[in-house]
Amino acid sequence: MSENNYQQNGQNQYYQNPDPQQNQPQYYNQVPNPGAPMAPQEEKASVGLAILSFIIPIAGLIIFLSYRKKRPKTAKVSGICALVSFILGIVSFAISGNNDVATNAPATTSDSAYTQTVDETQTTTQNDDNSVQAESDNANDNTLGDYGCVVKSATVTKDWTGEDAVLITYEFTNNSSDAISFDVALDARAYQDGIGLETAILDEDTDLWVDVDIKPGVTKEVRKAYVLRDTTTPVEIEVSEWISFSDDKIVTTVEL
Repeated sequence: MSENNYQQNGQNQYYQNPDPQQNQPQYYNQVPNPGAPMAPQEEKASVGLAILSFIIPIAGLIIFLSYRKKRPKTAKVSGICALVSFILGIVSFAISGNNDVATNAPATTSDSAYTQTVDETQTTTQNDDNSVQAESDNANDNTLGDYGCVVKSATVTKDWTGEDAVLITYEFTNNSSDAISFDVALDARAYQDGIGLETAILDEDTDLWVDVDIKPGVTKEVRKAYVLRDTTTPVEIEVSEWISFSDDKIVTTVEL
């Protein structure tokens, strides 16, 4: 073929003049269009971003979502590192929590419950206004995790509807590092004949302090009222931590 048989089109592609007996031109020496987009090239995963994802799992998630299309290897490795770090954190937290429970568990109790009994003949006084003072006779095992709690007294009263109620006074000690209220730190429940008593609302203007934050190292008396089924059956108070891996609780029986 002679050089005169080739022509250049608008895309830098050379072709032979079509043969009269053929319908399509024959292209030769095709050159890619320099303006056409290039396919993304697969790259090596970034070690630095992988380490960052392991140290800060949330950063690994962000990297995975941001780079999964343009840098798939880096996105995949970062996501795996973040997931592994997150799982290891959960396992470590569970192990440390179990160790704390084993360390703080009482050595002399088999049922993980501290029992306080209030004897009516020894530690209670009955007044004309149905006031019952209930002093604990076991003040050595009154600790639940970072908090201390002692049932100080019980007073028979009326709720806002006129129903009989008992007003329990607790001595609450916050030994944690943060300010916290009694109701957030501890779960205090009352029972008669093994059946739970509902929380009572008093009609009198009384500051119970149960929902007020107590600073670390401070001991404060707080009060909580419960609706009674009758005024003769003893009331059993059970106090436990709201958030804990332990089943420990303080049990106090109040004779009305």
